[in-house]
Amino acid sequence: MHFVEAGHNGKAVTDAAVPLQFVEGTIAVLGLVSLLVNIIFFIAFAGMATVKKAKQIPLWIVIFNFIALLGEVYWYFIDK
Repeated sequence: MHFVEAGHNGKAVTDAAVPLQFVEGTIAVLGLVSLLVNIIFFIAFAGMATVKKAKQIPLWIVIFNFIALLGEVYWYFIDK
């Protein structure tokens, strides 16, 4: 989004369906919420695993969410 806005020549764009600032803000909020959703997922998964109901969630979803959580933690806390 930064490169799109940097290349914008300042003229009004009338054919855009959604202004770029709105899209950029939405993507930023969804990115921050994804970290919270992944943490809630693993708390729920841990609770389900303790009562032996974790088999209802496919293993590939757990692995994918774990990898995404590691990437998000690195991106938000370590990379800065």
